[in-house]
Amino acid sequence: MQGAVRSRFWLLLLGLVIVPAGTVAVILFAKGYRPDLAHHGLQPTGLLVATSYPDAAQIFVDGQLKSATDTTFNLPPGQYDIEIKKDGYYPWKKHLTVQAEIVTRATAVLFPTIPTLKAVTSDGANHPVLSPDGSHLAFFGAGINSNNIYTLDLSDSPLGLLNRDSKLITTLPTSSYRLSWSPDSRQILAQATSSAVLIDPNSSQTTNATDNLSQILKDWTQRQNIKTEQKFSALPGKLQPVMATAAADLVWSPMENKLLYTATASAVLPAEIISPLPGSSTQPQERSLTPGHVYVYDIEEDRNFYIDNVTPPTPSPKSETKSLPTINSYQPTAINAGWLWFPTSSHLYRVTANQVTIEEYDRQNPVTVYVGPMSEPVAFPYPSAKQMLILANLNTTPVPSGSALPQLYAVPLR
Repeated sequence: MQGAVRSRFWLLLLGLVIVPAGTVAVILFAKGYRPDLAHHGLQPTGLLVATSYPDAAQIFVDGQLKSATDTTFNLPPGQYDIEIKKDGYYPWKKHLTVQAEIVTRATAVLFPTIPTLKAVTSDGANHPVLSPDGSHLAFFGAGINSNNIYTLDLSDSPLGLLNRDSKLITTLPTSSYRLSWSPDSRQILAQATSSAVLIDPNSSQTTNATDNLSQILKDWTQRQNIKTEQKFSALPGKLQPVMATAAADLVWSPMENKLLYTATASAVLPAEIISPLPGSSTQPQERSLTPGHVYVYDIEEDRNFYIDNVTPPTPSPKSETKSLPTINSYQPTAINAGWLWFPTSSHLYRVTANQVTIEEYDRQNPVTVYVGPMSEPVAFPYPSAKQMLILANLNTTPVPSGSALPQLYAVPLR
């Protein structure tokens, strides 16, 4: 009997020691502590979460192959050169700081080195305009169809298909109109010098808008201003005075977690506009604003990155010709040095000199995803970020003058 009591006593004592010790060991292991045989103790480490799109890419840490994405592994605190590679894609590189007990993320969006082109239109296209929500493209036909207005749905179909057929929504008397979308992406306005037509792209119904054009544009501008004011009021309180007095051309990312803008006056962003987040970007930032410089402010992580310089525009001669009022296009390529948000909200893109460049919002990993002829210097990413549309005439076969038509082509990005 005494032996049984003694055994239970020792089991209870061991339980009181082993269970708390095991719990502490599990907690320390989860925080990243690992045995350090050289110093006979535990060393804190950080976690590196490496993800790539597409997946199954190789991860190199300081030039040494570690694993394949998507994965998580421990690294001692310090600075590392991380590289993610996959055959047929541009490599992703970044110098990262790993901190003890902190999760550091390496998220690589890989772009193909030799993208293929797929024609999306066959009867020609001209002057494409993207809707504010990025889901549809409106454009004129070309050649004998130049008076036709088409729309193209850029969203994924229920079956996952990307390239849908364009839809003819109306035919105008002449081809001298230009197109713009309403702020809610539900209407299209076709404007000429002395006439205007309002179009419902879903029903193809058209309304003569010449007489009430000024009121329509006023209403649209008010709606735009209300949206901008709502977004502005949601910015951190310490940031608002700087953006109001020393910045212009504010453009929010699709997820509204980052802000692209151009500085108009010298200013300094206050320190710690928001409380620092664990695992925030450790890339070099610039909090002193220089007039004419383009920046991206990360609203979630309180980081500000220099992007580019703005080239002062050449003043255009004043025209004496009177025309109807207009609304600004939703393709603001003339602002922020031409940089636009990519649907990922982590990338920007720009079209220059017959090429399309994409880079991360912290100015890292710039890649050229297309180089070649372009009929107009515009590119339109699909909301899924899987591909991008360009307008080009790729007909290399000798044809009668005027019979070669520009077409919309999809450039795969995934």
